[in-house]
Amino acid sequence: MRKLLFSLLGIVVIFVIFLIIQNYRNTINFDSKKFLEVEKNYSYQIKRDTYGVPHVHGMRDKDAAFGFAVAQAEDDLEHIEMMIKMSRGTLSDFNFSFDSISALYALLTGNGDIMENIDAIEGVELDFLIKFFDTISTVEKKITEIPKETLDYITAYSDGLNYYAAINPTLVDQSLYPTTAKDLLVGMTFQLPLFYGIDHTINEVINLMSDDDQVIAINKNDLSNNPIVASIKSHFKPSGSNAFAVSKRRSKDNETMLIINSHQPLTGPVAWYEIHLKSDEGLNIMGGTFPGSPFVHKGFNEHLGWGATVNQPDLSDIYKLTINSKNNDQYLLDGEWTDFIKRDQVFRVKLFGPLYINYPITMYHSEHGPVLKDGEKAYAIRFVGMDTINHSTAWFKMNKAKNFDEWVGALKMQQIASFNLVYADKEDNIYFVHNMKAPKRNSDYDWTKVLPGDDRNLIWTEYHNFTEIPQILNPDSGYLFSTNQNPFFVTSKADNLLIDNFDSTMGFQTRTTNRAYRSFELFEGNDSISFNELDKFKHDNKYSYNSRQYRFLKKILDYDFKGDQRLIDAQDFLSDWDLGTDSNNQHAAFGVCILSPEWLAEITRELEPDAIQIFKDCVDEFEINFGGLSISWKEVSFLERGNNLVHIQGGPDVLRAIYSPRTEDGILKAVAGDGLYIYVKWNNEQEMISKSIHQFGSATMDRSSDHYDDQIHLFAREELKNTFFNEIQFP
Repeated sequence: MRKLLFSLLGIVVIFVIFLIIQNYRNTINFDSKKFLEVEKNYSYQIKRDTYGVPHVHGMRDKDAAFGFAVAQAEDDLEHIEMMIKMSRGTLSDFNFSFDSISALYALLTGNGDIMENIDAIEGVELDFLIKFFDTISTVEKKITEIPKETLDYITAYSDGLNYYAAINPTLVDQSLYPTTAKDLLVGMTFQLPLFYGIDHTINEVINLMSDDDQVIAINKNDLSNNPIVASIKSHFKPSGSNAFAVSKRRSKDNETMLIINSHQPLTGPVAWYEIHLKSDEGLNIMGGTFPGSPFVHKGFNEHLGWGATVNQPDLSDIYKLTINSKNNDQYLLDGEWTDFIKRDQVFRVKLFGPLYINYPITMYHSEHGPVLKDGEKAYAIRFVGMDTINHSTAWFKMNKAKNFDEWVGALKMQQIASFNLVYADKEDNIYFVHNMKAPKRNSDYDWTKVLPGDDRNLIWTEYHNFTEIPQILNPDSGYLFSTNQNPFFVTSKADNLLIDNFDSTMGFQTRTTNRAYRSFELFEGNDSISFNELDKFKHDNKYSYNSRQYRFLKKILDYDFKGDQRLIDAQDFLSDWDLGTDSNNQHAAFGVCILSPEWLAEITRELEPDAIQIFKDCVDEFEINFGGLSISWKEVSFLERGNNLVHIQGGPDVLRAIYSPRTEDGILKAVAGDGLYIYVKWNNEQEMISKSIHQFGSATMDRSSDHYDDQIHLFAREELKNTFFNEIQFP
């Protein structure tokens, strides 16, 4: 017995020593003294307004960046640190669940349902992608191409994070510090293709490599472990976005007006954060950004402003490679066997406490780009942005722009791969650009399909000039809108561009959102728009009778239910819906129940669901949950934050965009859609007035702050607050 106790004691001692050593290794680079000393290099002030929004002033641009990091860390440390882990490919090293052991066993051996089990190891999918894209190495190779001014600015932001860690050592994960400019550049570079839909391309390859049942066997050290990729969650997937610009010729009060209304997840690593940055070197920008990004990505100053909406042109291609049967590490290119570039990558997956397991994977790369390979199956992916990291300079220039030429000059760098942008300024310019870095492709091939990988001529290296992409400046209509639709439906019919005037290989998206139809109907129905009327446009909560959603409903309304009185009554009830999602609407809950699966399938590029089956399912659900179909929208649709549960109008793909997952009890709680949105206008004297609202508050993750949820009721009432852009004074 004594021998056993001594043995157990020995194990405990060894374990404690291991913990001490591991903790020391994790924090060996955490130099509080050094981090504190760096702060002396910067001169900055942070003032917070009534709603806690930080207004940061610095003598130099980089001083403002330093203060920006400190302020953002105060409000959203959790997601900043998540972004650092992601940029290093170490998310799986920090996350643990009790299912990890069984999931790892499945991952390593191929046993069990991999598609489900992989989710137990949070972060593995993103770790895989960042290594698959080789983003870290790309940044390391190209960081010297970043102009000194930009790099100094980014470095100052990382210094600010390190300083915050030094003064709050118990709040931070010390193993992450010091952060560097490289960390931030990797994070921003990695996210960019995710916005225009590179995950869809990867999923296409997964399906190509899969067996008929869509299950890929796991063989250690081979990229048949593509289920990791298949399990990509929507960490970075936006739900949509809106932006409106109105010139004086369409304005009732002779004002230039802009509404900035990008839709994102309401919480998480790409939820909007509101910031105002100012320096004595000319920086003066207010708007929205993401955790760990030192730039404003949608915003305004006294001269101009812009909104951004996601677009998804074809910026990626898939190539089928021919593998050498005698040498699995070679592929055919221009009649010659060519060696793959191979890189051994290791995933460190946390189990519990200090225990982890190293999981090795060999990554493959061809001249086309990164390769998914499994035995004789191999597909390469080529995508815009795979070798570009200087988009940070473009954002920086946009942040500092004082007129249209300076602002559009940043876009002409063609470093920002995608995004629709809607612009307005005090000179009464309004502008739309379907921004895209479009590859020059051989028109003899169908680029929507898988391409042969043995022809070097199909590996594009050149891009269309910025002047060749869709853009409209100052249309006669006096208005522009962008709602994630195709770029040939953004204003009046007379002013829209024609797709036939553009290279067909550019691969423009063809979808037209309900929000686009409603925007067109609202603008065309009003020749003289006031600021209040534009506000009503933005908060419109109806579906258009021209929309894809209504065509889906029509399948149900026109269906013959052959004497099934229960379904006929439900059909009649649905036919009475005015397609609105206002608070007292008695039909909206049932209507949205039907439309939500259709919208989800459309946004994820899946086949349209069976309308009749969805209808029947919703009838059953409503009878079980509510005892009937008639229930007001205000009893179903909510926004939750802290101890607040408030009703919210709107729904999926209406201009008042609210996205809520279906639940078993029928109660909907918003997770994405309208978040931070901003109104800007310039009057006849070129004076700027601005308002904004955040769905929750400026303290996006600080639950102890008064500003964690102090805007939720304003947001639910569709009211805005002053931005205090002009009122904040700095000595």
